[in-house]
Amino acid sequence: MQDHRGAKEDTMEDVKETAMEDAVEDANANAMEVVMGDAGLVSHMVQYLQSDVDRHCAALVCKVWNEAVAWSVHKLVLRTRASLQQLAVRFWHVTDLDLSQCTHQLEDRDLEVAAAAFLRLRVLRIGGVDGVQSFVTEVGLSSFADRCAELEEVEFSSLPGLEDPGVKALARRCGKLRVWRLEDCGSLGDEALEAIAGCRELQEISLKGEFKFTSSGLVVIGEKCAGLVKLELQLGAVNIELALKAVAQGCLRLSDVSLRFRARAGKLEDLARCSSLRSLAVESDQEERMDEAVVAIATANRNLTEFVCGNRLGDSAVISLIFKCPRLQKLHLDASNLTEGVLPCIQQCEFLTDLLLDNFESTGQGLAEIGLCGLDFRSFSLRFARGVRDMELQMLMDGNRHLEHLDLQGCFGPTAIGYSAIALCSRLRCLYLCGTTVDDLSLISIASGVTNLKELSIAKCGAITSMSAVTRFSTLEILALDHCSFVTDKELDVLSRKCPRITQLSLSFTRVTDVGLECLSKCQMLRSLRIPHCKGVLGPGLITIAKACGWFQHAVVSHRFRGSRAADILQQLCCTVRFEMDETALVPFGLFGFEGW
Repeated sequence: MQDHRGAKEDTMEDVKETAMEDAVEDANANAMEVVMGDAGLVSHMVQYLQSDVDRHCAALVCKVWNEAVAWSVHKLVLRTRASLQQLAVRFWHVTDLDLSQCTHQLEDRDLEVAAAAFLRLRVLRIGGVDGVQSFVTEVGLSSFADRCAELEEVEFSSLPGLEDPGVKALARRCGKLRVWRLEDCGSLGDEALEAIAGCRELQEISLKGEFKFTSSGLVVIGEKCAGLVKLELQLGAVNIELALKAVAQGCLRLSDVSLRFRARAGKLEDLARCSSLRSLAVESDQEERMDEAVVAIATANRNLTEFVCGNRLGDSAVISLIFKCPRLQKLHLDASNLTEGVLPCIQQCEFLTDLLLDNFESTGQGLAEIGLCGLDFRSFSLRFARGVRDMELQMLMDGNRHLEHLDLQGCFGPTAIGYSAIALCSRLRCLYLCGTTVDDLSLISIASGVTNLKELSIAKCGAITSMSAVTRFSTLEILALDHCSFVTDKELDVLSRKCPRITQLSLSFTRVTDVGLECLSKCQMLRSLRIPHCKGVLGPGLITIAKACGWFQHAVVSHRFRGSRAADILQQLCCTVRFEMDETALVPFGLFGFEGW
C-alpha cells in the first residue's frame, strides 16, 4: 500500500515537473515571438553591438536581425559606385553618407542618384587624398542642393572639377549648413568663400591645401561669420595676415583655432583680440616674434585648455603661457629651445593630462621630477628627445601608471632596462618605439604588464630579432614593422596565428614575399596594408588577402605596381591603392617574373 502511494506521488511529481517545463517552453516561445515580432525591440538590442564585425554577425542570424542591423546604421560608407543603387534601397534612412573611400571615379549622375535616395542626409563627404575625384562638378552638387535641404555638414576633398557655382548652390539652398570642410579643391575661389560665409548657421570652417582664394578674399570669414566657433586654415602660399585681423575682430565666439600659415608670426598676435579661445594650434614658416604672440594670446585667453605649437618657443614664453592659462589640459611643444627650467612650471599644471615635449634635451634630472609630481598623464611624448636616462624613464612611468598613449620615437639615451619600465603602465593602448634601443627582452617585459595594447610601432628597432617577442601583445590591432630585418615570411605566419585581430599592418623595407602575405589572409579583420619598398612582393599575395579578408580596403604599394594586373584586380575588389616611389620603380615587372603569374 505504501509502495503504491509512493509510486503515485512520484507520478504526480513527474507530471508537475513536465507541466513546469512546458510552461517554461511556452514562456520562452512567447518571449521569442515578442522579440521577433517587435522590430523596435530588436533594433534597440542591436544598438549594444559596438563593432562592425559584431553587427555583421548579427545580420547573418535571420531576416529580422538583418533588417534591425540595417535600420540601426546611420552612416553609410560607399567603396564602389556599382553598389550605390542596391545600398540606396536598404539604407535610404541614413543621415551620414561617406563617399570619400570610393575606389571608382564618381560622376555627377551618381550624386544625382544618391541625392534622390538619401533624403534624410545631414552629413556628406566626397573625395579623399587617396583618390582624386576628377568628374564631380557643380552639376552633381546641385542635385543635393535641390533634394537634401537638411544638410548640416559637408566635407569635400581633392575635387579639381568643383567650381564656385556648386558651392554657391549648396550654401543658398541648404539653410542649415553649419560645417564646411574643404581640402585641395583647386578651382574654388573667392566667390565660393563669399557664399560659405553667408550661411546663417555656420559654426565651423576648415580650408586645407590648394585653392584660388586670395588674401583679401579670406577677409570675408571675419566680416560675415560672427557665429564661427571653429576655424582651421592650412593654405600653403596664401598670406592670411588680413584674415587673422578680420577674424579676431569679427568672430567673438571663436573657440578652436588651428593655423598653419606663411606669414610673419608676429601677426598671430592679432588673435589676442579674441578672448573666447579654448584650443589653439599654430605653426608658421617664420618664427620671429612667435614668443610675443603666444604671450599676448595667453594673456587674453586665460581659459585656454589646449595649446599646440609647431614652432620653437623660449622658456619665458612657455612659462608665461602656463601661469596665465592655469586650466591647460593639453600642451604640445617643440622643446628644442627649452631648458629644464621650464619643467618645474609644468608641474604646476594640475589639470594637464596630455604633454608633448618633442626634441627636448635632458640633463638627467628634470624629467624624473615630472614623474614624481603626481599629474598622472594619459598621453605623453618625448619624440627625438636627447640625453634621457634610464632612471628618468623609470620614474616617469612609475608616476604615470595610467598612461594610455606613449610616444618615444627616436628617443635617445634610454637602454633596454629603461624601456622595460613601460610595463608599469598597465592601461597603455598605444606605444611608439620607432628607432629606439628596445630589444626582445624589454619588449617581453613590457608585454607582461601591458596586456591590452592596441597599437605598436617598432620600425627601425634593430635590437628586436624575433616576432615571438612582438606577438606577446596578442590584442594588437595596429602594428608597424617597417625597416625590421627580422620580418620574413616565416615570421608573418607566426604573427597571423598569434595576433588575429590585426587591422592595420605596415611592412615597408622588409624581406617579405607573396608567400608571407598569403599567411596574412588568416587575419580576417585586416583592413589596411603598407608594403612599399618590398622587392619580394610581386602581387599574388596581395590578391589573396583582398579576396580572403572581407574587411580589406586599403593598400600602399611600390610605384612599380602602377598599371599592373595586381593593382587592377585590387581596385576591382573595391580596394583603394596608393603608390609610393622606390628604387625599383622604373624596373619592368618582367624582370621579376610577374608576367608568368
